[in-house]
Amino acid sequence: MPEIKDSALPFDHNGKSEKHPAASRREENRAEGGERQMIAKASRAVKEHISRQPHVQRLFSFMPTLMTRVSPFHFRNRNLYKDWPLVRLDSGETNAWGQMSVVGELLIIFDETVLFCLLALMKKYRSEAFETDEAEICALAAVPDSQTNRNSIWRSIQRLSGTRIDLALLTGKGKKRKAIRQMTGSILTFCDRNTDSGRIRVAVNPYFLEMYGESFVTNIDLHFRAALEDDVAKALYRFLQGQIETTLSLALMRLARAINLDRSNDAPSIRRKTRAGLKELKSQNYLEAFNITKGDRVEIIKCNPAELNPANFILDRPTAIK
Repeated sequence: MPEIKDSALPFDHNGKSEKHPAASRREENRAEGGERQMIAKASRAVKEHISRQPHVQRLFSFMPTLMTRVSPFHFRNRNLYKDWPLVRLDSGETNAWGQMSVVGELLIIFDETVLFCLLALMKKYRSEAFETDEAEICALAAVPDSQTNRNSIWRSIQRLSGTRIDLALLTGKGKKRKAIRQMTGSILTFCDRNTDSGRIRVAVNPYFLEMYGESFVTNIDLHFRAALEDDVAKALYRFLQGQIETTLSLALMRLARAINLDRSNDAPSIRRKTRAGLKELKSQNYLEAFNITKGDRVEIIKCNPAELNPANFILDRPTAIK
């Protein structure tokens, strides 16, 4: 009988050699590194393209110039989850450097809250893929730890996973205007929920972090935002944190469009909701003063500095993938 020598690696059921766990991990790391390099290269191309545009656009980058035109977060009761609408929000071609679209289920202010919580947990666990539990998310979102809120959080995570952000870099003018680069990616890539234990595993898309993470969050103080009661105040806070000026003056309807207040409502209703949100921000010492003129101009003076406590910021700078 011929001598049978031990294989260097054990065999699987198909007679093929199984790879050692360490070897598999090395291959996974190489694949992950290649993915990161690919995303980082695409991000650099976008930033180089934007850097050739006027200074104001470069300062605002993704937030708030495009985000204020296609902000995905709307005002809707999170408990009315049946017949949830699908939307496509387009920035149009008014930007010199490109256009953006947000495609998926309608996202609401509570979804923004959950996203901020997930980004904060990513920072806490120092990983884009992490495990947490529903109680921890409830605590960060400043909502009671109830089954209703746990289900609402999971539905938010599902909507965030299904939201796609499309980006096109444009060049030329008039009939010669064309897209020189296009890219797409979701906010979350994977989510897993154990309903018995309440454990949740989440993977944030590196594309989202690299392309939009830092400018999307814009120095949001999670604790301060969680203390705000009015959804309009939360939307106004996000918008104002994206502005570099401490003094602003803009049309009421432009501000309503930026934060997705329903402009089909009558002007007095929009004025009342905007004033209530600004009043709460002033009561929390975020605003020094505000005024809505008879001509429906909104005049705002932010406290200086208005960035609040950097220790509570959701993401450290920079968020770019190394």
